[in-house]
Amino acid sequence: MPAHSFSAAGATVLILFLKVQTSVPAPLNGSKWTYVGDNGEEAWPKSFPSCGGMFQSPIDFDSDILQYDSTLSPLVLEGYNMSSSEQFILTNNGHSVKLALPPNMYIKSLGPRYTGTELHLHWGNQNNPHGSEHTVDGKHFAAELHIVHYNSDKYPDVSIARDKSDGLAVLAVLIEMGSFSPSYDNIFIHLQDVKYKDQKIQIPGFNIQDLLPQNLNEYYRYQGSLTTPPCFPSVLWTVLRNPVQISQDQLLALETALYCTHIDDPSPLELVDNFRRVQKFDERLVRVSFHQEQDIPYAGLSVGVILSVAIAGVLGVSVILALSIWLLRRKKSSKKEENKGVIYKPAVKTEADINP
Repeated sequence: MPAHSFSAAGATVLILFLKVQTSVPAPLNGSKWTYVGDNGEEAWPKSFPSCGGMFQSPIDFDSDILQYDSTLSPLVLEGYNMSSSEQFILTNNGHSVKLALPPNMYIKSLGPRYTGTELHLHWGNQNNPHGSEHTVDGKHFAAELHIVHYNSDKYPDVSIARDKSDGLAVLAVLIEMGSFSPSYDNIFIHLQDVKYKDQKIQIPGFNIQDLLPQNLNEYYRYQGSLTTPPCFPSVLWTVLRNPVQISQDQLLALETALYCTHIDDPSPLELVDNFRRVQKFDERLVRVSFHQEQDIPYAGLSVGVILSVAIAGVLGVSVILALSIWLLRRKKSSKKEENKGVIYKPAVKTEADINP
């Protein structure tokens, strides 16, 4: 075989090898990464080039980048309601707590079928309970749920799909502190059984849709990336506008129950603050399925400000009107009092009147 043919064949094999390599999931104990420290976010691009690239997530949903899109249809979810006779596998993977999902769960309203593969959570810590990845006008929520789906019409599994531009779709739920959630407790009551990295347990099935807000018609939609290494820009994000609530005790359990180290590790580390910082948005627009309050053309004033000014104006007019009525009544009353004080005296006839 000529040398140049051998080189060309070798180059082809190398390219194919590299292409296959990008489609294989990073091994759990391969390139290590964390959220802080030597292997923290600042170091991710060194081992995972996509983390320093374009179209990265999460982002801040600033009102200036939101654009209403009337073509965005309500979400249609299939197979989310699992019976308690079925089983889920809950795992601590050292970066989050992860629930494996059955293959009959999918999003129906995105064109291709996107089949569910896992869900996981992101959170802060008990001293700073602001652990959502996406933010709204700079505001962090207490935590965030991600339900990961892959394009099963086009790719055989998530490991092949995850680095493709149309490979993944993630449904995100913002979580705030509030009332107790029986639905989230289906996960939280088992956290003690997966305290350490690589521990896993089977748990009873439940309705995954109960983890979502009731209104699925209002959401943010944009093209972004995985929020953890390897950060492939392959995710169609749907972030539901309305948050769900969990209780303070439930949030505390999530923030304190887990470790990112193995059970026999001599230096155990708590699994906290597992959220990526907000990324630059590269001058793109986020499509939204709802009208913004700022869309009302009143010199950029919010509805709250406009309403306050209107109420103040009505109250001011009411006060002036009441004061005017009171003064008018008082004036009439004063005139009546003056009339009551006058004594009638008949005219005294003069001598000329008597003797004309």
